[in-house]
Amino acid sequence: MNVSTVSLSDCIERIETDRKTVRFCNVSDRSNDDALEAFFEPHDVDLEFVDAPDRPADVVDLLADGRRIESSPLAAVRRYARAWEESMAVGLRADPPAVVTGLRDNYFESYDKQRMIMASRTVEFRAWNGGEGELHAGFQQLSKIDHQPEVYRDLATSDVDVHVYGEPDRRPRPDVDLTTHASTDAEARRHWWVAYDGAGDDEEKLVLLAQERGPNRFYGFWTERPPIVDDVIARMDHL
Repeated sequence: MNVSTVSLSDCIERIETDRKTVRFCNVSDRSNDDALEAFFEPHDVDLEFVDAPDRPADVVDLLADGRRIESSPLAAVRRYARAWEESMAVGLRADPPAVVTGLRDNYFESYDKQRMIMASRTVEFRAWNGGEGELHAGFQQLSKIDHQPEVYRDLATSDVDVHVYGEPDRRPRPDVDLTTHASTDAEARRHWWVAYDGAGDDEEKLVLLAQERGPNRFYGFWTERPPIVDDVIARMDHL
């Protein structure tokens, strides 16, 4: 099948992943637990805070099927979570620790609009951190950008080329410099996506894609797999 003809629904069906666990080991200061939980919440992973005699103090492990696949110092995870939270508002950037990059594929079910907005921030922050390339975002209706105008206003000040897609239920915002693609296509109205092309670097590519299968109920994934990211972006010419 030609890459440009892969539908968004086809992309969702191609992703299969196991649920992961983020385990915080021997944490000496629990005062910032809420910030860590807020950062990982959109990833739809299980969180555990444990005392583990066989692990160092203040370390974070990423587990898949009970097996440790990545580890990072807690300080690095907190630093990245803070950058993700404040990010574009203060111009803060940070390199992702291994436990974050290890969240390569994630399924999620029954996300509501608020959780989709939070999940979208992960891709938007990747683009902001990269500072160049293309970001393609589809929120079903163009008016949904009003839920986070400051994010796209800040992105517009960078060298990232931002494209937004959706049903033209209102005029484009005059205060946000981005390329708007009005679409009444049923595929665009049924899906929500944010895709970053990594400015041509496969290691930086990331996409969030979901399908609304009930009122305000989204099912989908995000992934760093370059072929999937490329397929989603290639589909934009057909919406």
